[in-house]
Amino acid sequence: MLTNTALEPAGQDYVTIKGIKNGLVFKLADDVHFDKVLDALTAKLGNGSSPFSSGAKVTAFVDYGNRVLTPEIQDAVEKAFLAVGEIQVKVYQESMVEDEPVPHKLLPKAPYVYKGTVRSGQMVEHDGDVIIIGNVNPGAHIVASGDIYVFGRLRGYVHAGASGNVRAIVAAAYFEPIQVRIATVIRRSPEAYAHPAEMEFAHLEGDQMAVEKMSFLQHFQTLIMSDKAVI
Repeated sequence: MLTNTALEPAGQDYVTIKGIKNGLVFKLADDVHFDKVLDALTAKLGNGSSPFSSGAKVTAFVDYGNRVLTPEIQDAVEKAFLAVGEIQVKVYQESMVEDEPVPHKLLPKAPYVYKGTVRSGQMVEHDGDVIIIGNVNPGAHIVASGDIYVFGRLRGYVHAGASGNVRAIVAAAYFEPIQVRIATVIRRSPEAYAHPAEMEFAHLEGDQMAVEKMSFLQHFQTLIMSDKAVI
């Protein structure tokens, strides 16, 4: 004869254990009499394969499911754990369980600072930003995977974003380079300048290179940080 009684889970399923970052979650069946669940919990904690048999300090989070948690039930469960050792017992709530650690963002690489004149035939190369406090003479080469800043006259060859960074820039107090390259885009300057451009920087706009006054730099950096920026 059919009845409305739910099938009981097998005894070994009355208590299931799941490891989490900061402890163990004990899931107690909520569709059978509590005495059967308590017997199953006591048996699991008392056998040789108990997660606490090694003596390691572990926090036990108890998930009672839909069972009404009375003081008597909670006390009985805590006593079952205390019989094994000094174990911290908590009622399982998602908010009490620590989130998985978020991987730390890689810190930006430290810039390379060169003080003095970079002379013809010299090369300064760095994985990151390069800062030149001095002049870059014709025939000198500066190569950086990041930005290039020259606090002086830039009259040599510079390659920013050498690893493919299309958001890199080249900036100089006196901007008169022989050649500027950002990522794969190259721009050659005129053979001679009527007068050097003061406080300018080069950047990419799509597959074209643009040179702007330094006063535009902050606005440019705001654009490239925006999801709407197309560089």
